[in-house]
Amino acid sequence: MPAEDLTLPSLDLRALARRAAVPAAAAAVLVAAVLVLGGPLQTFADAVRRAVSADPVWVGAAATFELLSFGGYILLLWLVGSRASSRIGLRESAEITLGGAAATRLLPTAGVGGAAMTLWALRRSGLETRRAASTLLTFLVLVYAVFLGAIALAGTVLTLYGIGPLPLTAIPAAAAWVAMALALAAAFWLPAEGTGRLRTAGAVLGGSVRDAIDHVRTADPRLLGAFAWWGFDMAVLYGMLNAFGAAPPFAVVVLAYFIGQVANTIPVPGAASGGLVGVLLAFGVSADLAIVAVLAYRALAIWIPAPVGLVALGKLRQTMARWSAEDAAVAEELAPVAPAPAAEVVERHEARPSWRPFEVPAAA
Repeated sequence: MPAEDLTLPSLDLRALARRAAVPAAAAAVLVAAVLVLGGPLQTFADAVRRAVSADPVWVGAAATFELLSFGGYILLLWLVGSRASSRIGLRESAEITLGGAAATRLLPTAGVGGAAMTLWALRRSGLETRRAASTLLTFLVLVYAVFLGAIALAGTVLTLYGIGPLPLTAIPAAAAWVAMALALAAAFWLPAEGTGRLRTAGAVLGGSVRDAIDHVRTADPRLLGAFAWWGFDMAVLYGMLNAFGAAPPFAVVVLAYFIGQVANTIPVPGAASGGLVGVLLAFGVSADLAIVAVLAYRALAIWIPAPVGLVALGKLRQTMARWSAEDAAVAEELAPVAPAPAAEVVERHEARPSWRPFEVPAAA
C-alpha cells in the first residue's frame, strides 16, 4: 500500500471508554471475589494493601524514568532518521515516537504504532520503500543490540554466581550471545544486493547491520538513547519494586525485565505482565510484591506517555500536511511547460499564410 494511502487514526472517545471499562470491571470483580472468598485470593489482597502504602517518592521517580526512556528513543530515532532524510529532525522524531506510543496504547489502530508508524513516517518523508525499511532496521538493530547485550551480561553474571534457576539464567544468556553473533555474521556474509524476496531481504538486513556498525563507530552521543530507552524503562520497574517493598538484586531485575519483554511478543493479552511476574517469582520475589509492582509498572508505561502522545499525534498530522504541500510545490516546479498552441504562433506573425515567406530586413 502506498504511503500516501495511509492516514493517521483519529481519537474515538467511545472506543477508549470501552477499553478502560474492561480492566476496570475485571478489577472490580476481582476485588469483590477477594472480599467474599478470601483463601487463595489472599495474595491479591496483600498486593492491594501494598499499593495503598506505596512510597510516593519512588512512584514520582518512576514516572520521571518513563519520560526519560522515551527521550532516549527520540534521540536515537533522530540520529538514524536524520542521516536518511533531512526532514527527520528532533521535533519530527518526537512526534513520531510519542504519536506512535499514543496510537498503540489508546487508539484502534490495528497495530499501526511504534515501528509501523516509524516506517510510514519515513516513507512520507520522501524515502523509497526499501530505503525506509533499511533505515528502520538499522534503528532496530541499535535498539535490540542493547536488549540482547543486557540479557547476555545479566544472565552470565547470575549463572556464574549461582543466583536463580539455571534455565532462566544460562539459557537466555546463551541465546543472546548466539543472536548477537549471527547479527555480526550477517554484516559480513550477506551480500549488499540480491534478487528475489529472500536475497533482497537478506541484503537489506545485512546492510542495516553494517549501517548500525557505522553509526557506532561515529560515537555520536545520541547512541546513548538506546541505553536510555531500555535502562530508564527498567528503572520504572525497579522503582515500583522499591515503592511497594524491597527490590531484589539489580542483576535479577535486569534479567527479569528483559525476559519479561520477550513475553511481550506473544499475542496473548497479559502475556507481558504474566511473564514478568513469573520470572520475578522464580527469583524469589514474594507474589504480592511482584503482582503490585508489575501492574503499577505497566500502568505507568501505558498511561504516562499517552496524554503527551495525543498532542504529538496532532502535531504529526500538521507535519505530514506540510510535507505534502512541499512535495506538491516541487512537483509543480518540475512539471514540463506545455508548448504554446499553434493559434498563438500564427497570431504573433500576423496570420501570415504558411506559403508566404517571412520578410528579411535588408542589410545596411
